[in-house]
This record gives sequence, structure tokens and C-alpha cells, in this order.
Amino acid sequence: MDLLQFADLLLTATDPRDAAERTLRWLREQHGARSAALWCSNGTDLALQLSLGVDDGSLAGARALWAHGSDGLATGQPAIDGHRALIPTRPKGSYLYLDGIDPRRLDIALAADGAAVAINALHRKAVHAPGLRRHGADDVRRDELIATLRLHEWNLARVARVKGVSRKTVYDWLEKYHIERERIRKS
Repeated sequence: MDLLQFADLLLTATDPRDAAERTLRWLREQHGARSAALWCSNGTDLALQLSLGVDDGSLAGARALWAHGSDGLATGQPAIDGHRALIPTRPKGSYLYLDGIDPRRLDIALAADGAAVAINALHRKAVHAPGLRRHGADDVRRDELIATLRLHEWNLARVARVKGVSRKTVYDWLEKYHIERERIRKS
């Protein structure tokens, strides 16, 4: 897909969150990545904002790149380790994580600019959907919880162990963030 086709996809997005997801999907395809994620930082830790195809290994990989490359990332340099990359974007404190890439195929400028588009879309209000809020801290926590639930096949006991909380707390979060529990059929 070229840049014009990508622009057409963005223009048909129904809301800013949809535009952000389409942008992240396009970036993943452009770089041949297995997974992609947008992260933000408060200076000491990373918080997941949006992800596609992320698993436990991807989460750990992003945090490891963050820990080992924080000096370079602060100056705008990407952290690349084998087939993983954490790329600083605009606004400052936001990062694109790509996992399963061919480092020779990595276009850092395209990745950073594309991620900036997605991040800006996440923080924008929908024009035609006045009930939609900005992507705030609760939305980030909700997205991170959904990603964790999917990673652990909606097994609430496992999610509670990973998060270090009780199952009741996980149920409370589902209610608080209006998340409908998915049932995974075991084969």
C-alpha cells in the first residue's frame, strides 16, 4: 500500500480512534512487523496506548528496550535490538514499538511520522461523535487491561495473578471500564 492509499484509509475512518488503529496497522504492514504498539511515558515507565498483535513477549521486549535505551530515546534516538525497535515520536514522551521487523527494512522517519499521526488521532475528539472523550488515563488503563485479557485468553484468574490483584478487582475493572467479558471456546 502506498501513501495515497493510506491517506484514503484515514479519510474513511469513522472516528479518531479508528484512524489511529488504521495508522498503526499500516505502519505494521509497511515494516513487515509481527506486532506494533503505541506507548507513552511519564519519564520513568511506559504505558500502553494502542496495540496490534502484541503478546507477553512484545510487552517485555518494549519494556526491555525502554530500560536499556532510555538515554538515547530521551535524545530522540531509536532503540533497536535485533528484530525489535522502539522509536521516539512527537509529542515527546510517545513511542512506536515494532516487533518482528527486518532491521534493513526499517524506515525510522516514516515510522516516527506515522506514529505521530496515530498518537495525535488518539488525543483528538471525534467531530461526528460528541459523546467520544479524549484518550485519557482511564482509556489507557482500559486498553492495557483489554490487551492483557486477550493475551491470557480472558482467563481472569491468570490476569489477576499477572497484575498482582484479586479476581474481584479484575471484575471491578471490567465493570468500571465497561468491558464485556469475552468467552473463549476451548478446543
